[in-house]
Amino acid sequence: MEPRFDQTQSQKTVLSPQMREYLRLLHLPVLELRKAVEAALEENPMLEEVSRSKDSEVPDASEPPRTNSEEEDPEETLPDDWAAKEPLSFSSAPSDLSRRRAEDARKVKDFQETLITKPESLFDYLEFQLRFLDLNAAEKRIGAEIIGNIDPDGYLKATTEEIAAAVKTDTTAVEEVLLKIQKLDPPGIGARNLRETLLIQLERKGTEATLAKGIIRDHFDLLGKRDWKMLAKIFCASEQEIKKAVELIGRLEPKPGRSFYSEEPIAVTPDATVSIKEGTKDGLEIEMHNDFVPELRINNEYRRMLREKNLDGKTKDFLKTRLASGMDFMKAIELRGSTLRAITEEIVRAQPLFFTRGFAYLRPLRLKDIAERLNLHESTISRAIHGKYLKTPQGTLSYKSFFSQKLETRDGEGESQKSIMERIRRLVEAEDPKKPLSDQAIVNALKDEGIQIARRTVTKYREVLKILPTPLRRAR
Repeated sequence: MEPRFDQTQSQKTVLSPQMREYLRLLHLPVLELRKAVEAALEENPMLEEVSRSKDSEVPDASEPPRTNSEEEDPEETLPDDWAAKEPLSFSSAPSDLSRRRAEDARKVKDFQETLITKPESLFDYLEFQLRFLDLNAAEKRIGAEIIGNIDPDGYLKATTEEIAAAVKTDTTAVEEVLLKIQKLDPPGIGARNLRETLLIQLERKGTEATLAKGIIRDHFDLLGKRDWKMLAKIFCASEQEIKKAVELIGRLEPKPGRSFYSEEPIAVTPDATVSIKEGTKDGLEIEMHNDFVPELRINNEYRRMLREKNLDGKTKDFLKTRLASGMDFMKAIELRGSTLRAITEEIVRAQPLFFTRGFAYLRPLRLKDIAERLNLHESTISRAIHGKYLKTPQGTLSYKSFFSQKLETRDGEGESQKSIMERIRRLVEAEDPKKPLSDQAIVNALKDEGIQIARRTVTKYREVLKILPTPLRRAR
């Protein structure tokens, strides 16, 4: 066979270096962003930190005054091919409205103060990922029922028959949705036993796990007996190969939900604050915590060096490269702030009653809703809110807390899952301790409010809220 050249045509999306930098910074919470800025200051001599206090800046008498061109036009010293590069922006990238009036001293705070919140639960994490699966309305109900029956170790504790009966469908539909959920993180989630969770994890490792999968799937008992000789005979492999496969199995996680066990509070720094305006009952204002991240600018001394005619070519190329990367970095930070600000504004616009009245007024909201309003992709919204927190009159909450699936009500408006959970909590708090409400009684109470919900779903939400069953709540 003779070698030959074939010409093919294909389409693919290639991100520019500026866009990759923007997406990287967009993913970082405010504390991690500060570290990234400090690292950039150390690596790039073209970047320098701007002093927050303008009064402390005293001009050097020996240095000639800066002209407007020197201060405001760094791009004139960029490489010749810079103009051909793709600009760092989206077609509808929001402008940054987070700049505050200089005289508004009340808003100047020390953002290094950390606030305490609880870590994300396994249920919340799975519920959030469920929104990204390509599911229709019926499949979403099945998915929610499956997730509600996954225990803290990550195992599915209800049979497919029970889940099918709860959502009034057949077991085939349940199995199809379960297979999709088992591809979510953490690896091995949604398995019904140890063997299945190990197989799910090995499936992600590709061909290197072929032998290990065979051992788990067909000879799990011999693995327990550590009978390497028999396994080697069965698989026509050496004992060394068997032991290597067993080592791979030993590195798997037998309890996929283990990483969510911790109930210890964690310290976070919010990226923004939503507060009620002074002198109003329901007026809201947004404050972005930009002061926590150093402000950057291009170093004028190095820019002047670039204009020198006798500067050697190697040094000039190095400075031009650093100037370009420094401007990319500054533009990426600016666009990150604009994006997060726009998302915060849309959340406030969608959830005004939550901020003034509480969790019972949390409305259904999807990533898709915000993405469509800002003309961005859902993955960009997901990346922007990852690991970020918002300080509100109701406490410091993750951005993810404001997104919830919609449950239909009699009036057709719909309620969010989280607002229904809050109603359940309030019903339990107001119950007679001697005659606590059963799950069915809670179903009936919600039905009177126009909310149709299954008893099993109430049980699931009650367990998430850590509310004891009826017999254990009864006062004796």
